[in-house]
Amino acid sequence: MSALNPVPGISAEIHEPDAFQAERRRAARASVLIPVRLRPVRFDDGNFEDVTSTTNISRGCLNVMTWRDSYYAGMRVLVSYPFTSSSKGTGWEYLSEVVRLTQLPDGRFQVALKLQFVMQASPNPRLIPL
Repeated sequence: MSALNPVPGISAEIHEPDAFQAERRRAARASVLIPVRLRPVRFDDGNFEDVTSTTNISRGCLNVMTWRDSYYAGMRVLVSYPFTSSSKGTGWEYLSEVVRLTQLPDGRFQVALKLQFVMQASPNPRLIPL
């Protein structure tokens, strides 16, 4: 029995720390600019609307750039995606969570959002898990 394989019949693999941690994404990202509107869920987090655009997207995740410093990891945010300012918008809003926040050298913030539920606009709205 080797040191790498302490249990017979079970194979062990060695991963380089950088190679293993470098790519953890489950879905490919696409670099696209799509307008979005962000609003905090909790009143304690403020009362604002942040209209910005995505820098890249993947299935269930969005990255946006903003000048607003109000976001923090774990913050719950309502995301209108894609956002149109007309009254004939899509009517879909996503409940999301800020999973990562990075301040850039120019003072902007890159905010990574994980979409959790979609809220259907109707007389009887309901949450639909993604």
